[in-house]
Amino acid sequence: MTYPDEQGRPEPPLAADETATLPGFLEFQRATLAWKCAGLDAADLSAPRR
Repeated sequence: MTYPDEQGRPEPPLAADETATLPGFLEFQRATLAWKCAGLDAADLSAPRR
């Protein structure tokens, strides 16, 4: 079972085989991107970063 962290992202498994670890880390990365982009509009998302 995965438990969410402070931002609601699922923690990837720490002790698992490759077939469980890879999807766990991919889900964590997807949730991280969604968390960091939450509240941004289209202009913010397409603006170049300096």
